[in-house]
Formats: sequence, C-alpha cells, structure tokens
Amino acid sequence: MTAREFWKGKRVAIIGLGPHGEMAEDAESMIKAGAWVSIYDLKSEARLKSQLIFLRSEGLANYVCGSIPADDLPDNDLIILSHEYPRDSSFLKAVLEKGVPVEYPETFFFKKAPPVTVIGVMGDSGKSTVVSMLSPMLESICKAEGQGFFVIDPESGEGIISKLKKAKNGDLVLMRITGEMMRELHSIRISPQVAVFTTVPGPGCYDSSPFEILEFQTYNNFIIASDEVIDATRRYKDLPRAKMLRTKASIIPPEWDLPNLSGGAQSHNRENAALVLQAARLFKVDDELAHRLLAKWKPLPGRLQAIKKVKGVGFYNDSASVNPNSTIRALELLSSEDPQKNVILVLGGADGSHDYRLLYPALADRVGTIVLLPGSGTAKERQRLHALEGIQVISAPSIEEAARLAMENAKKGDRVLFSPGFPAIGLAASRKERGERFVKAVRSL
Repeated sequence: MTAREFWKGKRVAIIGLGPHGEMAEDAESMIKAGAWVSIYDLKSEARLKSQLIFLRSEGLANYVCGSIPADDLPDNDLIILSHEYPRDSSFLKAVLEKGVPVEYPETFFFKKAPPVTVIGVMGDSGKSTVVSMLSPMLESICKAEGQGFFVIDPESGEGIISKLKKAKNGDLVLMRITGEMMRELHSIRISPQVAVFTTVPGPGCYDSSPFEILEFQTYNNFIIASDEVIDATRRYKDLPRAKMLRTKASIIPPEWDLPNLSGGAQSHNRENAALVLQAARLFKVDDELAHRLLAKWKPLPGRLQAIKKVKGVGFYNDSASVNPNSTIRALELLSSEDPQKNVILVLGGADGSHDYRLLYPALADRVGTIVLLPGSGTAKERQRLHALEGIQVISAPSIEEAARLAMENAKKGDRVLFSPGFPAIGLAASRKERGERFVKAVRSL
C-alpha cells in the first residue's frame, strides 16, 4: 500500500507541532495524501501562526490552540503525538479506551517503513555530537552507492513521517534515540542493527535493563561502545547477541590533525569520534574520508560550549543537559584540567522524573555556588540542594538574571557552567532556546 492509499480519507489528530515546528512537515505530507488533519497544541495560536497559515493554505481541516479537548479525539482514526506529550496524558484516556491507535512519529515510521538498516545512537550525553559527526560520512557513502540515507532526530526540525514517501528497502537510517524512545521502540520490538552507546543509559530510560532495547538484535548485528558500557552489558542476565566492538579515544590515529577534538572542554569528543570511526568502518567508509570529515567538524552549540571570558571568569553553555547524568559528565569534563572547586553551576528546570541522588556528591567536589532556575523539577530538589554543605545556593527568576548573579558571585579564575540537568520549562521552551538566551545574556555582561 502506498502512502497516498494509506492516508486517503483518514481522520488524523496531530497533538503538538513540536518544539521546532517539525510536525508541520508531517502534517503537510498527510494532507497532500488525502488525510483530514486536525492540529491540537497547548501553545498559543500566536506562537504557531506561521505554521498554521501554511497548513491552512494546504487544506488543514481544523486546529485548536491553548487546549486539547479530549472529547474531540476519539472520533479520529489515528493520533500522532509530538514528543512534548506523554502517552499517559489525561486527554488520551478516552482515545485509549476506544482503541484508537496512538503513535509517536518514530514508532509510526518503523511500523510503515520497508526493511531498513538502523544505526541507533543512545546514552545520556553525546548523542547529537555523534550523529553530527557520523551523518556526513554515511551520507557520502550512500550517495556514492545510490542508497537512500535518512537521519531521524526530533531536534532536527525536520518531519519524520514525511520521510516514508522516499524510504526504500535497504536504506540506512541514522537515529538519535532518547531514553523515552528507547522504551517506545522496545515496545514495538525494534532494535537498531547497529547500536552505538555514548554512555550507559541512565535510570528512567528503561523498565528492567538499560540494554533492553537490544533484545531484538541478531547475531549479525553490532554494539559499538566503550569498555565501560560493554562491561556493563555483561552484568545483566540476558546478554546481547550482537557482536561487540570496543572503542577508546586512542583508535583515532595520533597523526590526524583534528583541532576541534583536542584540548580544553572539547577533548572528550575524541571518545565520541572513536565511536564514529568504528561505526563508519562497518559501512566501508575509508579512513581518509573519515579523517577529512572529522577535520571539518565543529562542536555543536549547547554541548559544553565555551562562550567567552568576562573579567577572567569563563562561561560555558551546556544547555543540552536535561538529566543529572549529563550535568555530572559536564562537571567532570570541565574539571578534568583544573580540579579546583571553582565552578558556579546554573541549574534547574522542569520535572523530568530523574533520580538526582548521584548528582550531589559531584556538586560537593566541584561546585562552590549554585544558581537555581525556577521550575517544577527545581522545586522538588530545592530542599536537598540547600542542605549541601559548603555550597552557596542562590535563586534566580530567569536565565538572564542567573547569568548576572553568577558573574556577581564569581571571582577571577572561576568558571560558570550552565548545565541545567532538568528539561526546559514549558511547551514554548526548548534546549536550544534556553541556550541561546544564556549565550545572549553572557555576551551582554
């Protein structure tokens, strides 16, 4: 069945256009294929104005902004959820009782796509970096061989479902897999044929084992990871069946000139590059091409990004951090060359249901001052944070004020790290947006 045959006459409700409006592209493809599409989003109509004007011109059937009327949804044939909304949202209760299918873009893609080869990148931190390094290598080799290549990443700003119209048997799909999506893919019995782990997935990314997503791999599949991750897989009863390829930074040839992978806060990216090189070699990417593309690679914004120094105080943007393990990793990397307790940490945000107990020892060893941002997650941890001995805790009403207070409480040689450790606040927020606000605030100091 073609995509047009599937969508024609279907009544589809899309819940949320996504933090970057990426679901608008999917909605357009459904409308053009003959579906009756309705949009529901808790964001205001003003914020979604450009996407709504475009979709209305394409034939959007209906839209509701600012609320999601639960009574409207059961009359649809299919519900597509943006990543902003969990499956247990109250407005979905009647839908689930009626048996209307509820899908995320990724789960729908894999249910409808022809057989493809999936390279999944997982872990608490470094996923986007690995995807950004590996993508041009795989794209180059696929182009040379006439093979299709897709990147699936909810933060890319591109639609996922719309890629179905181009997907063919045997195409390569490079996918950044979040903790939530690990559970979703496992529930539909999907395992990546090549699993690349940047770290051991943290608590909350799985139900029983951090490696349960590997359950449906075969003996012809691969796991690419550091010694730490591969050793961790052996602690679980059901050992993965795939071939395990260990990596370490030293597999990068020492003669390679990679200025953005050496020294300072970016030195850890040699470990990410080692994962990339191992994966690229699986797909017959020669080392000359890999070297050339890694030499061109530039660090991504919001991943331990050095912003500037202000009166001898260094400012770093790690706004991509949405869990405590990412913040711990950022503190370790920032302190690796200078272990003094001279970090001022800007922390806080929405509740992501993570366990923060492991964060506190890392704070005690490296942080002198914490500037807390508002949010439901901050509120849950505030009492424990204030109880930490030897750490000054200050509250800020906004990211801009947090940057100012951090500077006010810093002395020459200190480092200010914006590594929130919690999801961004509100449906109108995103990791990218809060990072841009922090950078702008620092540059105005």
